[in-house]
Amino acid sequence: MTTLPHWRMFFSSRGLFAAAFVLAAGLLFSACPGNAAPANTAPGDAKTGVNASPSAAAANPAADTGTATQAAARAAVKASATPVDVEIEGTDTLGARLGFQLKELLNSGTLFNLTGADMPKLRILLSTAAEFPSRPDVGSVYSAVWVYYERPTAFNSYLAREVGVIVPGDEAALALRLAERTSGIAAKYSYIFEKRK
Repeated sequence: MTTLPHWRMFFSSRGLFAAAFVLAAGLLFSACPGNAAPANTAPGDAKTGVNASPSAAAANPAADTGTATQAAARAAVKASATPVDVEIEGTDTLGARLGFQLKELLNSGTLFNLTGADMPKLRILLSTAAEFPSRPDVGSVYSAVWVYYERPTAFNSYLAREVGVIVPGDEAALALRLAERTSGIAAKYSYIFEKRK
């Protein structure tokens, strides 16, 4: 496999897709009403945007109402999200990073509700192992199995599986791909959760 220079990779199909995705995500993020910087904030830290005086927030009760409304809206969306659980098995560091990044992605969005509660949910069984036990930092292998869990007394229903290799530095991209696959599986089997509500 040949490696393209950085400027040529932008014009390749994968690089162009990534650039378009980043641009679209940035536009969507800035278009959200909660992400715009308020015009009447007191001067604070210019780098972080943190307000230096706590009395400015107390003087503007509309900001607290907006924040409470946004929190209530997020809680309502999170309540209607697909419940999901990730079980990680393995002792390698690359697999642990992959599992934690996958959990972080699933928990940060509004499509999924990461829960360990005993309720009907999607379960991702993630098993990892070092590819070469004598050299654990070279790479790891992983197996992800998606199952539908209803209750402890019922069998899990198999939905999908994936196996592959984790290379160092690629954990975030792989976690994103697994989260996207989870989203597709949740959409494909959404009827299971609709009849439970």
